[in-house]
Amino acid sequence: MTKDGLRLLALLGLLAGVALAARYRVTGEAVYEAQAPLGAFSGKNPTLEGEVTYEEASGRLEGQVCLDLSAWDSKEPLRDRHTREMFQVDRYPRACLTLKGLDPAKGVLLGVLDLHGVRREVAIPVRHRTEGQRLLFQADFALRLSDYGLKAPSFMGMRVSDRVRVRVQGQGVAP
Repeated sequence: MTKDGLRLLALLGLLAGVALAARYRVTGEAVYEAQAPLGAFSGKNPTLEGEVTYEEASGRLEGQVCLDLSAWDSKEPLRDRHTREMFQVDRYPRACLTLKGLDPAKGVLLGVLDLHGVRREVAIPVRHRTEGQRLLFQADFALRLSDYGLKAPSFMGMRVSDRVRVRVQGQGVAP
């Protein structure tokens, strides 16, 4: 084979690799569920956004998604104010997940969560599928507030549990 033929094969291989990896603009929402001595409560945050690159064949997943921590809505203004105070949103306005990969066999997303100035590696169970130009995903996991230097809010001497359930769902759309 000639040099030009080898170059063409190399270029085609590179283009095929690029074609398999799709870039997505991600939007979605997160919901938290917390327990307290007098019951459970939840809040919703519709500000999940970011960009990811996903290669379905290999499970390669890279990028970053972030959430505006001042946008939690529990339908209770005092609780939402306590949530913003707990997160210190004036100092740490966002939580961001930097994606490092996906283990499709285990259904686990690997990454680094940056929350309240603390960066921790995480493995988050996730379900995902592609539909045409869209990547749909759902995750459901527990998060310990103390792992990120957060002190659970309290009201009238009753403290919210350190363990909070988080559900995230959204979609990525190819630009």
